[in-house]
Amino acid sequence: MQACQDAQMQTVLGVDGRRGGWVVATVDVTDAAQLVSLEFHESLAFMEPDGDPPLCVAIDMPIGLADGPRACDIAARKLLSPHTSRVFPAPPRVALGHSDDYEAACRAAKAVSGKALSRQTWNLLTSIRAVDDHADTEGLVECHPEVAFALMQGFALDERKKTPPGRERRLELLRRWLPDLGEPTFGDDGLDALACAWSASRMAEGRALILPAGKVPLDALGRPMRIVA
Repeated sequence: MQACQDAQMQTVLGVDGRRGGWVVATVDVTDAAQLVSLEFHESLAFMEPDGDPPLCVAIDMPIGLADGPRACDIAARKLLSPHTSRVFPAPPRVALGHSDDYEAACRAAKAVSGKALSRQTWNLLTSIRAVDDHADTEGLVECHPEVAFALMQGFALDERKKTPPGRERRLELLRRWLPDLGEPTFGDDGLDALACAWSASRMAEGRALILPAGKVPLDALGRPMRIVA
């Protein structure tokens, strides 16, 4: 467990990808946590603020990339069992340049990993590449909303987030942290951004769970391959 920056900064950000951009939850963690804003941004330019940077930015997108399976993804699937499909496999970096050609992306991935990409993973390549371009931003960490919700509850949620019971359960968990939270906008992306902000707050406080346990592997560029919650 570790903190992202010194304690004088008072906000954290949770970021979830959405078609055409990003949903960003800004939470004031000076005292009791309070939601400052839940907004849509077309780019990641918000990570370069004019004023003081946030304590931590937790984003639901892979950062460290490997040619094969990542230990953090394996650990996250184990934590979310039996709902292991909620963790998408991260693509190898060689596939990032083929976001406009599924077959080319599959060939590139298969050449280094022995496996092609799923359509779901391929659809995320543009977003993953955008994050890869900002991966060395201070305080930026990878997270996973469903891992966060599982920790809030004590075990993985059975209810799917796109169902009314699933949304209500996730809202109930978030309101334990943000008691004044109303009805968030942006559907389940809004809920996920808030869950990411919860993980960011724990990272800023130095009490986050880091997956995998023990020494965190680094990718070929020296970036940690970890999921923070």
